[in-house]
Amino acid sequence: MTFVYVGNRRPRPSSWDTPVPPDLGLAIFRYNSSDARLDYVKTVFQDISVGAAYVDVRKNVFYCVHESMTLPGYNKGGGGQICAFAIDQESGDLVPLNRQPSHGSLPSYVVVDASGKYLLAANHTGHTPITRSVRDAAGTYRVALEYDDATTVMYRLNEDGSIGDACDVFKHEGKGGPLPLQTHSQLHSIERSPSGDVFVVCDKGSDEISVFRIDRENARLIQCEGSPHTAQPGSSPRYSAFHPTLPYLYVNHESAPLISAFRYAEDGTLVPIQQLDLTPVAPGGGPKSMQSDIRIHPSGRYLYNLVRGINEVKVLEVDQASGEIKLVQSALLGGDGPRGCTVSPDGRFLLVAALVSKEVMVWSIGDDGRISPTGQSAPQPYPGNITFFVQE
Repeated sequence: MTFVYVGNRRPRPSSWDTPVPPDLGLAIFRYNSSDARLDYVKTVFQDISVGAAYVDVRKNVFYCVHESMTLPGYNKGGGGQICAFAIDQESGDLVPLNRQPSHGSLPSYVVVDASGKYLLAANHTGHTPITRSVRDAAGTYRVALEYDDATTVMYRLNEDGSIGDACDVFKHEGKGGPLPLQTHSQLHSIERSPSGDVFVVCDKGSDEISVFRIDRENARLIQCEGSPHTAQPGSSPRYSAFHPTLPYLYVNHESAPLISAFRYAEDGTLVPIQQLDLTPVAPGGGPKSMQSDIRIHPSGRYLYNLVRGINEVKVLEVDQASGEIKLVQSALLGGDGPRGCTVSPDGRFLLVAALVSKEVMVWSIGDDGRISPTGQSAPQPYPGNITFFVQE
Protein backbone atom coordinates (compact mmCIF):
# COMPACT_ATOMS: atom_id res chain seq x y z
CA MET A 1 0.00 0.00 0.00
CA THR A 2 1.25 3.48 -0.91
CA PHE A 3 0.03 6.71 0.69
CA VAL A 4 0.55 10.34 -0.22
CA TYR A 5 0.54 13.10 2.40
CA VAL A 6 -0.21 16.66 1.33
CA GLY A 7 0.80 19.41 3.72
CA ASN A 8 -1.42 22.50 3.71
CA ARG A 9 0.19 25.73 4.87
CA ARG A 10 -0.73 29.34 5.46
CA PRO A 11 -0.97 30.95 2.02
CA ARG A 12 0.25 34.47 2.82
CA PRO A 13 3.07 35.97 4.91
CA SER A 14 0.55 38.29 6.56
CA SER A 15 -1.08 35.25 8.21
CA TRP A 16 2.06 33.75 9.78
CA ASP A 17 1.39 35.18 13.22
CA THR A 18 -2.38 34.67 13.31
CA PRO A 19 -4.44 31.66 14.48
CA VAL A 20 -4.26 28.73 12.08
CA PRO A 21 -7.28 28.58 9.72
CA PRO A 22 -9.43 25.48 10.18
CA ASP A 23 -8.62 24.05 6.75
CA LEU A 24 -4.88 23.42 6.98
CA GLY A 25 -3.20 20.29 8.35
CA LEU A 26 -2.29 17.05 6.58
CA ALA A 27 -4.39 15.40 3.89
CA ILE A 28 -4.02 11.63 3.47
CA PHE A 29 -4.50 9.98 0.07
CA ARG A 30 -4.27 6.38 -1.10
CA TYR A 31 -2.09 6.25 -4.20
CA ASN A 32 -2.63 3.91 -7.13
CA SER A 33 0.80 3.30 -8.65
CA SER A 34 -0.60 2.13 -12.00
CA ASP A 35 -2.21 5.45 -12.95
CA ALA A 36 -1.25 7.82 -10.08
CA ARG A 37 -4.86 8.15 -8.98
CA LEU A 38 -5.21 9.91 -5.64
CA ASP A 39 -8.08 8.66 -3.45
CA TYR A 40 -8.75 11.10 -0.63
CA VAL A 41 -8.97 9.50 2.83
CA LYS A 42 -9.18 12.39 5.29
CA THR A 43 -7.45 15.46 6.69
CA VAL A 44 -5.85 15.38 10.13
CA PHE A 45 -4.19 17.81 12.56
CA GLN A 46 -5.72 20.94 11.13
CA ASP A 47 -4.06 23.04 13.81
CA ILE A 48 -0.70 22.95 12.03
CA SER A 49 0.60 24.87 9.01
CA VAL A 50 2.72 22.21 7.31
CA GLY A 51 5.68 23.94 5.70
CA ALA A 52 7.65 20.75 4.94
CA ALA A 53 7.65 17.04 5.83
CA TYR A 54 9.91 13.99 5.93
CA VAL A 55 9.17 10.25 6.28
CA ASP A 56 11.58 7.87 8.04
CA VAL A 57 10.67 4.52 6.46
CA ARG A 58 12.85 2.61 8.92
CA LYS A 59 10.59 3.46 11.83
CA ASN A 60 7.44 4.37 9.87
CA VAL A 61 7.43 7.86 11.35
CA PHE A 62 6.20 11.04 9.69
CA TYR A 63 7.88 14.31 10.67
CA CYS A 64 6.77 17.81 9.72
CA VAL A 65 7.28 21.42 10.69
CA HIS A 66 4.52 23.63 12.07
CA GLU A 67 5.42 26.88 10.32
CA SER A 68 4.54 29.43 12.97
CA MET A 69 5.79 32.55 14.73
CA THR A 70 4.03 31.79 18.02
CA LEU A 71 4.57 28.75 20.24
CA PRO A 72 1.61 27.35 22.21
CA GLY A 73 1.60 28.89 25.67
CA TYR A 74 2.99 32.19 24.40
CA ASN A 75 0.83 35.22 23.67
CA LYS A 76 3.14 36.22 20.85
CA GLY A 77 6.47 34.81 19.76
CA GLY A 78 8.35 31.67 20.74
CA GLY A 79 8.55 30.19 17.25
CA GLY A 80 7.20 27.06 15.61
CA GLN A 81 7.21 23.33 16.28
CA ILE A 82 8.63 20.07 14.94
CA CYS A 83 6.00 17.29 14.98
CA ALA A 84 6.31 13.48 14.95
CA PHE A 85 3.57 10.98 14.04
CA ALA A 86 3.61 7.18 13.80
CA ILE A 87 2.24 5.89 10.48
CA ASP A 88 -0.42 3.19 10.54
CA GLN A 89 0.72 1.00 7.65
CA GLU A 90 -2.75 -0.33 6.86
CA SER A 91 -4.77 2.89 6.86
CA GLY A 92 -2.08 5.53 6.40
CA ASP A 93 -3.43 7.30 9.46
CA LEU A 94 -1.07 9.35 11.62
CA VAL A 95 -0.84 8.75 15.36
CA PRO A 96 0.69 11.60 17.41
CA LEU A 97 4.02 10.88 19.07
CA ASN A 98 5.06 14.34 20.24
CA ARG A 99 6.00 17.89 19.31
CA GLN A 100 9.02 19.96 20.22
CA PRO A 101 9.73 23.70 19.95
CA SER A 102 11.66 24.47 16.77
CA HIS A 103 14.00 26.90 18.58
CA GLY A 104 13.30 29.52 15.94
CA SER A 105 10.43 31.10 14.07
CA LEU A 106 8.87 29.75 10.87
CA PRO A 107 10.64 26.36 10.72
CA SER A 108 11.07 25.58 7.04
CA TYR A 109 12.50 22.06 6.64
CA VAL A 110 13.32 18.83 8.45
CA VAL A 111 15.45 15.72 7.75
CA VAL A 112 16.70 12.62 9.61
CA ASP A 113 20.34 11.53 9.53
CA ALA A 114 21.71 8.20 8.25
CA SER A 115 21.75 6.56 11.68
CA GLY A 116 18.15 7.47 12.47
CA LYS A 117 19.35 8.88 15.79
CA TYR A 118 19.14 12.58 14.95
CA LEU A 119 16.67 14.95 13.36
CA LEU A 120 17.80 18.26 11.88
CA ALA A 121 15.56 21.27 11.26
CA ALA A 122 16.06 24.73 9.74
CA ASN A 123 14.29 27.89 10.90
CA HIS A 124 13.56 30.59 8.34
CA THR A 125 12.65 33.46 10.76
CA GLY A 126 10.31 36.36 10.06
CA HIS A 127 10.94 39.81 8.63
CA THR A 128 9.89 42.00 11.56
CA PRO A 129 12.76 43.25 13.75
CA ILE A 130 12.85 44.69 17.22
CA THR A 131 14.46 48.11 17.65
CA ARG A 132 17.17 48.70 20.25
CA SER A 133 19.08 51.80 21.24
CA VAL A 134 22.76 50.88 21.62
CA ARG A 135 25.56 52.97 23.12
CA ASP A 136 29.05 52.36 21.75
CA ALA A 137 32.40 52.70 23.55
CA ALA A 138 32.63 56.40 22.62
CA GLY A 139 29.29 57.08 24.27
CA THR A 140 27.38 57.56 21.00
CA TYR A 141 23.87 56.14 20.77
CA ARG A 142 22.71 54.42 17.62
CA VAL A 143 19.66 52.47 16.48
CA ALA A 144 20.16 48.71 16.13
CA LEU A 145 17.72 46.22 14.61
CA GLU A 146 17.62 42.64 15.82
CA TYR A 147 15.86 39.69 14.16
CA ASP A 148 14.91 36.22 15.37
CA ASP A 149 17.78 33.73 15.39
CA ALA A 150 18.10 31.82 12.13
CA THR A 151 19.00 28.39 13.46
CA THR A 152 19.85 24.89 12.30
CA VAL A 153 18.76 22.65 15.17
CA MET A 154 19.67 19.03 15.93
CA TYR A 155 17.47 16.80 18.12
CA ARG A 156 18.03 13.34 19.50
CA LEU A 157 15.42 10.80 18.34
CA ASN A 158 13.99 8.20 20.69
CA GLU A 159 13.62 4.52 19.78
CA ASP A 160 9.94 4.95 18.90
CA GLY A 161 10.76 7.89 16.61
CA SER A 162 9.52 10.57 18.98
CA ILE A 163 11.64 13.71 19.19
CA GLY A 164 13.91 14.27 22.17
CA ASP A 165 15.29 17.57 23.36
CA ALA A 166 17.50 19.70 21.13
CA CYS A 167 21.13 18.69 21.60
CA ASP A 168 22.71 21.42 19.45
CA VAL A 169 21.66 24.75 17.95
CA PHE A 170 23.77 26.47 15.28
CA LYS A 171 23.05 30.18 14.86
CA HIS A 172 23.62 31.57 11.35
CA GLU A 173 25.06 35.07 11.45
CA GLY A 174 24.52 36.18 7.86
CA LYS A 175 24.29 39.94 7.41
CA GLY A 176 21.70 39.87 4.64
CA GLY A 177 21.88 40.60 0.94
CA PRO A 178 21.18 43.49 -1.45
CA LEU A 179 17.42 42.94 -1.81
CA PRO A 180 15.01 44.81 0.51
CA LEU A 181 13.79 41.62 2.23
CA GLN A 182 17.31 40.19 2.62
CA THR A 183 17.78 41.75 6.05
CA HIS A 184 19.42 38.77 7.81
CA SER A 185 19.90 35.00 7.52
CA GLN A 186 16.68 33.28 6.39
CA LEU A 187 17.05 29.51 6.13
CA HIS A 188 14.74 27.96 3.58
CA SER A 189 15.83 24.31 3.49
CA ILE A 190 18.09 21.57 4.80
CA GLU A 191 18.80 18.46 2.72
CA ARG A 192 20.91 15.36 3.44
CA SER A 193 23.19 13.53 1.05
CA PRO A 194 22.38 9.94 0.02
CA SER A 195 24.89 8.76 2.63
CA GLY A 196 23.01 10.82 5.22
CA ASP A 197 26.25 12.31 6.51
CA VAL A 198 26.38 15.65 4.63
CA PHE A 199 23.73 18.32 5.19
CA VAL A 200 23.21 21.41 3.03
CA VAL A 201 21.38 24.50 4.32
CA CYS A 202 20.19 27.20 1.89
CA ASP A 203 20.18 30.70 3.40
CA LYS A 204 18.13 32.86 1.06
CA GLY A 205 18.44 35.93 3.27
CA SER A 206 22.23 36.14 3.08
CA ASP A 207 22.92 34.39 -0.25
CA GLU A 208 24.82 31.59 1.45
CA ILE A 209 24.98 27.80 1.24
CA SER A 210 26.21 26.10 4.42
CA VAL A 211 27.39 22.50 4.71
CA PHE A 212 27.36 20.52 7.98
CA ARG A 213 28.43 17.16 9.32
CA ILE A 214 27.56 15.57 12.67
CA ASP A 215 30.07 14.98 15.44
CA ARG A 216 28.30 11.85 16.69
CA GLU A 217 30.59 11.36 19.67
CA ASN A 218 29.62 14.73 21.09
CA ALA A 219 26.19 15.13 19.42
CA ARG A 220 27.19 18.41 17.80
CA LEU A 221 26.82 20.06 14.39
CA ILE A 222 30.11 20.82 12.65
CA GLN A 223 30.19 23.42 9.92
CA CYS A 224 32.44 22.06 7.20
CA GLU A 225 35.62 23.76 6.03
CA GLY A 226 35.00 26.41 3.38
CA SER A 227 31.41 26.90 4.53
CA PRO A 228 29.36 29.00 4.12
CA HIS A 229 29.69 29.26 0.35
CA THR A 230 28.70 32.60 -1.17
CA ALA A 231 26.02 32.59 -3.88
CA GLN A 232 25.40 35.34 -6.42
CA PRO A 233 24.31 38.49 -4.54
CA GLY A 234 20.54 38.86 -4.50
CA SER A 235 19.92 35.34 -5.83
CA SER A 236 18.41 33.86 -2.61
CA PRO A 237 19.39 30.14 -2.56
CA ARG A 238 16.15 28.27 -1.81
CA TYR A 239 16.15 24.46 -2.22
CA SER A 240 18.72 21.80 -3.03
CA ALA A 241 18.72 18.29 -4.46
CA PHE A 242 21.42 15.61 -4.23
CA HIS A 243 22.03 13.15 -7.05
CA PRO A 244 20.99 9.70 -5.75
CA THR A 245 24.26 7.91 -6.65
CA LEU A 246 26.84 10.42 -7.91
CA PRO A 247 28.56 13.26 -5.99
CA TYR A 248 26.49 16.09 -7.47
CA LEU A 249 24.38 18.74 -5.74
CA TYR A 250 21.93 21.19 -7.34
CA VAL A 251 20.65 24.43 -5.78
CA ASN A 252 17.93 26.70 -7.16
CA HIS A 253 17.47 30.37 -6.32
CA GLU A 254 14.27 32.20 -5.44
CA SER A 255 15.23 35.68 -6.64
CA ALA A 256 17.24 34.80 -9.75
CA PRO A 257 16.54 32.31 -12.58
CA LEU A 258 19.63 30.26 -11.74
CA ILE A 259 20.43 26.66 -10.87
CA SER A 260 23.88 26.06 -9.40
CA ALA A 261 25.57 22.68 -9.82
CA PHE A 262 28.31 21.43 -7.48
CA ARG A 263 30.48 18.40 -6.97
CA TYR A 264 30.60 17.51 -3.28
CA ALA A 265 32.76 15.28 -1.10
CA GLU A 266 31.85 13.42 2.08
CA ASP A 267 33.95 15.90 4.08
CA GLY A 268 31.52 18.63 3.01
CA THR A 269 33.69 20.21 0.32
CA LEU A 270 31.74 21.87 -2.50
CA VAL A 271 33.30 22.54 -5.92
CA PRO A 272 31.23 24.59 -8.42
CA ILE A 273 30.51 22.85 -11.72
CA GLN A 274 28.07 25.13 -13.47
CA GLN A 275 25.58 27.96 -13.01
CA LEU A 276 22.73 27.63 -15.50
CA ASP A 277 20.70 30.74 -16.34
CA LEU A 278 17.04 29.93 -17.04
CA THR A 279 16.04 33.46 -18.11
CA PRO A 280 13.40 33.17 -20.85
CA VAL A 281 14.69 33.92 -24.33
CA ALA A 282 11.60 35.96 -25.25
CA PRO A 283 12.01 39.72 -24.64
CA GLY A 284 9.69 41.80 -22.48
CA GLY A 285 8.59 41.76 -18.87
CA GLY A 286 5.72 39.40 -18.18
CA PRO A 287 4.81 38.09 -14.73
CA LYS A 288 7.35 38.07 -11.93
CA SER A 289 8.81 34.57 -11.67
CA MET A 290 10.31 32.86 -8.63
CA GLN A 291 11.69 29.35 -8.44
CA SER A 292 10.22 27.18 -5.71
CA ASP A 293 10.82 23.43 -5.41
CA ILE A 294 13.47 21.30 -7.12
CA ARG A 295 13.51 17.49 -7.26
CA ILE A 296 15.68 14.88 -8.93
CA HIS A 297 14.40 11.77 -10.68
CA PRO A 298 15.21 8.45 -8.92
CA SER A 299 17.44 7.59 -11.89
CA GLY A 300 19.44 10.78 -11.35
CA ARG A 301 19.01 11.64 -15.04
CA TYR A 302 16.54 14.53 -14.73
CA LEU A 303 15.75 17.53 -12.52
CA TYR A 304 12.28 19.03 -12.10
CA ASN A 305 12.25 22.68 -11.12
CA LEU A 306 9.08 24.68 -10.30
CA VAL A 307 8.73 28.33 -11.27
CA ARG A 308 5.94 30.45 -9.82
CA GLY A 309 4.57 33.49 -11.63
CA ILE A 310 4.95 31.90 -15.05
CA ASN A 311 3.66 28.62 -13.50
CA GLU A 312 6.05 26.27 -15.28
CA VAL A 313 8.00 23.11 -14.66
CA LYS A 314 11.52 23.27 -16.03
CA VAL A 315 12.82 19.82 -16.93
CA LEU A 316 16.60 19.53 -17.02
CA GLU A 317 18.77 16.65 -18.15
CA VAL A 318 21.77 15.72 -16.00
CA ASP A 319 25.03 14.70 -17.66
CA GLN A 320 26.08 11.71 -15.57
CA ALA A 321 29.77 12.12 -16.40
CA SER A 322 30.18 15.82 -15.63
CA GLY A 323 27.17 16.74 -13.48
CA GLU A 324 26.27 19.57 -15.85
CA ILE A 325 22.61 20.19 -16.68
CA LYS A 326 20.71 21.43 -19.72
CA LEU A 327 17.12 22.54 -20.20
CA VAL A 328 15.06 20.07 -22.25
CA GLN A 329 11.48 21.22 -21.54
CA SER A 330 9.48 24.15 -20.17
CA ALA A 331 5.98 22.86 -19.41
CA LEU A 332 3.12 25.24 -18.61
CA LEU A 333 1.23 23.78 -15.67
CA GLY A 334 -2.23 25.19 -16.15
CA GLY A 335 -2.37 25.57 -12.36
CA ASP A 336 -1.33 28.58 -10.30
CA GLY A 337 1.33 28.98 -7.63
CA PRO A 338 3.34 25.74 -7.81
CA ARG A 339 5.13 25.57 -4.44
CA GLY A 340 6.09 21.92 -3.86
CA CYS A 341 6.50 18.78 -5.91
CA THR A 342 7.72 15.21 -5.71
CA VAL A 343 8.50 12.35 -8.08
CA SER A 344 6.74 9.03 -7.48
CA PRO A 345 9.02 6.27 -6.14
CA ASP A 346 8.88 4.42 -9.48
CA GLY A 347 9.82 7.60 -11.39
CA ARG A 348 6.70 7.53 -13.59
CA PHE A 349 4.81 10.56 -12.26
CA LEU A 350 5.42 14.10 -11.03
CA LEU A 351 2.99 15.46 -8.41
CA VAL A 352 2.79 19.24 -8.04
CA ALA A 353 1.22 21.20 -5.16
CA ALA A 354 -0.33 24.33 -6.68
CA LEU A 355 -1.01 26.61 -3.71
CA VAL A 356 -2.97 29.37 -5.43
CA SER A 357 -5.21 27.21 -7.62
CA LYS A 358 -5.65 24.87 -4.62
CA GLU A 359 -4.91 21.52 -6.21
CA VAL A 360 -2.44 18.68 -6.46
CA MET A 361 -1.70 18.14 -10.14
CA VAL A 362 -0.46 14.84 -11.61
CA TRP A 363 1.90 14.73 -14.58
CA SER A 364 3.26 11.69 -16.40
CA ILE A 365 7.02 11.31 -16.86
CA GLY A 366 8.19 9.78 -20.13
CA ASP A 367 11.26 7.66 -20.77
CA ASP A 368 13.02 10.83 -21.96
CA GLY A 369 12.24 12.63 -18.67
CA ARG A 370 9.77 15.03 -20.27
CA ILE A 371 6.38 15.47 -18.63
CA SER A 372 2.83 15.51 -19.96
CA PRO A 373 -0.49 16.16 -18.19
CA THR A 374 -2.61 13.22 -17.07
CA GLY A 375 -5.63 15.45 -16.54
CA GLN A 376 -5.81 14.32 -12.92
CA SER A 377 -5.84 16.70 -9.98
CA ALA A 378 -7.01 16.58 -6.37
CA PRO A 379 -8.44 19.71 -4.68
CA GLN A 380 -6.81 20.90 -1.48
CA PRO A 381 -7.19 24.13 0.55
CA TYR A 382 -3.56 25.36 0.44
CA PRO A 383 -1.22 22.55 -0.70
CA GLY A 384 2.46 23.33 -0.23
CA ASN A 385 4.31 20.01 -0.11
CA ILE A 386 3.83 16.34 -0.99
CA THR A 387 5.37 13.26 0.65
CA PHE A 388 5.15 9.58 -0.30
CA PHE A 389 5.02 6.63 2.07
CA VAL A 390 5.47 3.16 0.56
CA GLN A 391 4.56 0.23 2.82
CA GLU A 392 7.38 -2.31 2.80
